[in-house]
Formats: sequence, structure tokens, C-alpha cells
Amino acid sequence: MKNRFFIVLFVLSLVLSIFYSGTCLAEDERREGYYTVYEEKTNKKIFATARVVTVGDQYLDEENNLYEIIKVEGDKAYARFKEKVNIEEALGDLQNIESKSVMTTSGVQGKRTIAIYHTHSDESYVPTDGRASIPYNGGIFKVGEALKKALEEKGINVILSKRPHDPHDASAYQRSRRTAMELLKQGPDAIVDIHRDAVPAEEYAGNINGKPVAKIRLVVGRQNPQMKTINNFAWQLKAVADKKYPGLVKGIFYGKGNYNQDLFPRAILVEAGTYTNYRENAQEGVQILADVIATTLYGEDYQKTAAAGKGGNTQVPGEGGSALKSLLWIVAAGAIGFIAYMLISTGGWKELSSKLENFRGSEFANFLGKLKRKEKGDKNEDEKDEG
Repeated sequence: MKNRFFIVLFVLSLVLSIFYSGTCLAEDERREGYYTVYEEKTNKKIFATARVVTVGDQYLDEENNLYEIIKVEGDKAYARFKEKVNIEEALGDLQNIESKSVMTTSGVQGKRTIAIYHTHSDESYVPTDGRASIPYNGGIFKVGEALKKALEEKGINVILSKRPHDPHDASAYQRSRRTAMELLKQGPDAIVDIHRDAVPAEEYAGNINGKPVAKIRLVVGRQNPQMKTINNFAWQLKAVADKKYPGLVKGIFYGKGNYNQDLFPRAILVEAGTYTNYRENAQEGVQILADVIATTLYGEDYQKTAAAGKGGNTQVPGEGGSALKSLLWIVAAGAIGFIAYMLISTGGWKELSSKLENFRGSEFANFLGKLKRKEKGDKNEDEKDEG
């Protein structure tokens, strides 16, 4: 009996590991060095990242060229050009989306609300903070505060968590998952996980409106039942940034894992510069990003007072069915676990089929018989009462 119990536990663990495949090791980062990704035919550099890259990962660059990684060799990876993406055409005109698909889902007393947290709470910026890592209190918290302040100046309520999730390892996303879930209970319109990269400074160096800034990279988890919806949200952010602040968003990385983005259709991971940028430049970058986020969620006129009791935000195309898909994934995982338990406890398909047939033929019939006898008894009691 004990052996069967442990076998069932093993099967259930296997099912859950398949369901959440990539949420641990796939979300790890390199301890030292980084990957440089080149186009397979031309050897043109596409981008660099300290995130672990695997075959099948994709990257949408600043000019909206989409690549897919086909080979990884040491510190180098090679990607194949897939297509030129017209984000605005794919999403539809943003103004039409805003006018036709307005939701009123802000849950904090009708306020427009955005949540911010940091999975890698040690991340810091060497030129400003003196070190690349400050456990439990990294410079990344100040970048989160800069985004919070910029959003609040635009009339948006911000919930900022400064809970640390150290150490900086693959399990950090499992620890920060609890934080994200707690923040989501407060009904934000979007949730942002802010990081910084670990590549040379020039990778993120930029200039917006005459100011030196650290550029922004968005990250989307591709092992996620909500990936399409999360991607639409990322595309909306980049489309707005491309219009208002060209060059701010340097690209979108589609990595193996889910980065807790299965929890909510408007969850995004932001890389605010790299550890060799000045933190002040990263803060400048997210302050500009605040306007991009506000415009994406609430439209160009977001600073106008919202109707009483409403925090109307623009619906992300395709997000309606995402919660159902997530639920179906969970139900499927549970069904597989139940079938595995039944197979183990009965000894195989043949025995299980026999038991099910027996239940359908005799036990179920007995059950119906009991119901009929009960109904008959209740009827007799009613007749007595009437007499």
C-alpha cells in the first residue's frame, strides 16, 4: 500500500512538472558571461542577453524583425529570420481598440491601478550602486520606485512590493509567485516584474528626447497557456513606445519558461538596462515607460478623470479566453493524475475497465434503486400526512 502511495505521488509530481515545465531551470540566468545571438546566414549580431537561451526561443528586435534561435554553441547562439512584423496591423489600430473594447475591471475602489514587484531583488547597477548584486536590497528597488512615482504623477494608483526573493536563482520565480498572487488580489489592471540585464552597457545605451537613458527590453514566457495574450500586451506596449518614444523598447525576448505570466493576462517582465549602466539612466527609462504603460492601458487621454466607480482600461486582444484555457490546463492535469492513480490502484487498464463496467452495471443500478425506494418512501410519508 505504501509503495502505491509513493508511486501515485511520483506520477502527480511528474504531471505537475510537465504542466509547469520550464518554470524553474528555464528561467535561470547565467552566473557569469552572457549569450550573443547572431543571424545564421550573415553573422550579424541580433542581441545579447544573460538569460539562458535555448533552441526555439524567439526575439523581436527594435525594428520588429522576428527571429527564432536554431542553435546554441557555448556563448554564441544563431537565429533564423522568420518575418517582419507589422505590430499595428497585427493588433489593429490602437484607437479603434480603445474605442470599441473598453473594460472597467480596476478593482481598487474604481482607481486605475498597477502593481510592481521584483523577482530578483538583489540586482544592482555597478556605476551607481558599487556592486552588481546587493542581497535583499538591490538598486533595482529604486528603479521600481521611479516607475511608481512617475505613474502616480499621472494619477494612477500603484501597489509596489519591496519583498525580497533571494537568492538569485531559478527558484526565485517560485518565491515571487506568492508575491504576485497577493498583489493580484488587490485588483490591478497590470502587474510588472522589473529586472535588469547583465550584458555590456552599450547593449542598452540610448537617448530619448535628448536624455541618456537605459533602454527597455520586454520578456514573454513561451511555456505559458496565456502566451498569446501576454504577447498581445507586449506588442501593444511596444507599438505605443515606437510611436511616442522610438528606440525606448529595444525588443521582446520570448524565453523558455513562464515568468509567472500564467497568473494574469496583463503581466509583463521588464529589463530596465543592464548592470553596467548608471542606475539613474534606468530610472529615466522607466519614467518614460510609465507614459507608455498608461497610454496602452487607459488611452491617450488617460490623465482625464475616469468616470466615478470606473477605472476603464483598454482590453488586450484575445484575453477573454485565457482564464478558461488556464482552467482547462489545470483540469487536464488533475484528470491525468486521477487516471494514473486509478491505474496504479487497480493494477492496469483491464482491471480498471472491469471495475468501471461493474460500477456501471451493478453498483450504479443499486444506487438508482436506492433513490427510487427513497422517493417511494417519501411519497408514502406525504400520503400519510395528507390523511
